[in-house]
Amino acid sequence: MVKPMIKERRRHSRAKRILSIEYRLYKSKRRHSDPEWHLSTTEDVSPEGLSFYSDHEYHQGDILDVRVVMSGLLEVIKGQCEVVRAEQKRLGACFFIALRFASFGQTDKPTPVGRSKRITKRSYSSNKRI
Repeated sequence: MVKPMIKERRRHSRAKRILSIEYRLYKSKRRHSDPEWHLSTTEDVSPEGLSFYSDHEYHQGDILDVRVVMSGLLEVIKGQCEVVRAEQKRLGACFFIALRFASFGQTDKPTPVGRSKRITKRSYSSNKRI
């Protein structure tokens, strides 16, 4: 028997990528911000957001400071993200957290580090000798 296709609500496809992620609570209606950074790995990544497992509980609408690092050296994403889904897993004491880049679709969205400025041609004056 073939499973019926479920209509996806996502606008972008997700890629299963395991990258290091550092995160901390920036803003929440339920509790104060948390100055400590926590570590985990991403479950999947898309142009609009990412997901990961956390030992700390967050709620929908919370804003997290996020830094995603590849190979421990290259900072891929740095910015604030909004929690759009938080589920406690049955086995173990962890939470599945899905984030959306807080300012997605605006000019100040979190961008890959090093690619935020556009490279433009420089006009050089010709040095003619007289």
